[in-house]
Amino acid sequence: MARALDIIVEVAPPLRNAFEGRSQVSLGVPATAELGDVMESLLRLYPRTRAFLAGDHGGTSGRYMHVALGAPLGSGQGLARGHKLFVFALSRSPASRRTRLEG
Repeated sequence: MARALDIIVEVAPPLRNAFEGRSQVSLGVPATAELGDVMESLLRLYPRTRAFLAGDHGGTSGRYMHVALGAPLGSGQGLARGHKLFVFALSRSPASRRTRLEG
């Protein structure tokens, strides 16, 4: 049986409300887990984070969740013990400005 990994998720201040006020979340995931599996777990455990998913429909908050994986030096691909995941909010451009840039 594969050992579980403990992944630490650091939450930036603008997103803490969606994470029940937490600045850090610790997740136990299977050793075979990938980044998508971790994100699915976060969305399931903290459903208010869905409001910060980027998409074509736009959002009322004007912000979207961005994810970065911090890997220890010398690590290979995939998740490993000691990895940290950082979630933070970036601002979305106003719809009128996006339209001009795309045209």
